[in-house]
Amino acid sequence: MLTGNQLKSYKEQGYLLLKNFLQKEEVQQVLDDAKNVFFRQFLNKGYLENASLSDTSDATFNNCLYRLFEEDIETLSNCGKQAQHLISLHALSLNEKIQKLLGAIQMGFPVISTRPVMFFNHPKLAKEKVFYKVDAHQDWRSMQGSLNSAVIWIPLIDIDKSLGALEILPGSHLKGLTTDHIEKGFGMVSLDGIAPEDFLSVEVEVGDILLFSSFLVHQSGENVSDSPRWSCHFRYNDLDESSFIARKFAHAYIYKPIDDLITPDFPSKEEIAKVFQ
Repeated sequence: MLTGNQLKSYKEQGYLLLKNFLQKEEVQQVLDDAKNVFFRQFLNKGYLENASLSDTSDATFNNCLYRLFEEDIETLSNCGKQAQHLISLHALSLNEKIQKLLGAIQMGFPVISTRPVMFFNHPKLAKEKVFYKVDAHQDWRSMQGSLNSAVIWIPLIDIDKSLGALEILPGSHLKGLTTDHIEKGFGMVSLDGIAPEDFLSVEVEVGDILLFSSFLVHQSGENVSDSPRWSCHFRYNDLDESSFIARKFAHAYIYKPIDDLITPDFPSKEEIAKVFQ
């Protein structure tokens, strides 16, 4: 799975870019499924008529996406939430090659740290900067898991600098936890003593993956294109790591349902009966 030099580089630099690691078709399936979530609401809103996703250009899809943000942010937000629960997305996080890769970086008993996360970032889809461009941060602060915990960052489209390619600070994982404050759940890092040119922009194509330590300092690039940057990432802890065992397998995430009905007085008995006719 990895050569000795690759493993050595991962330990020293804190990351590995693995080209053509995944089948492009399985990555494309995740993107298509995500777009289909939004597409159903475009049709419901009347943005498109008698169309299918395959017959809709990227420019038309993006314009509908930006329009939905401006006109009904609640629906857009709910579409984004549903995209986090796609079967294809979760299946990709359990990909056999990914599991073997985690073993190759010496994770003895890898487990999922938190649910898979999908992003569709663009300035036209955010009311605050942090929702489309996250400055220098570390993922460990929000995970608080094993010391060898890892992140796998996957592009769902080809991502170059114009789309805001991820920028990493090689070797920064060896400085340990340098987070100085939390912003919207991100462990932000001060840039004192760090020059912009110290960051390495990682351009990626569909099928590539970027593997990195949860302590590696990284940040979003600037998306100056007309399109969202579609990506997903998966986080993993190691139940064999001694400090994690000693810390009682600390878990930082809380999932719970709300108490109130989202749609008042719904559903009626008659509405349920229609479904099962």
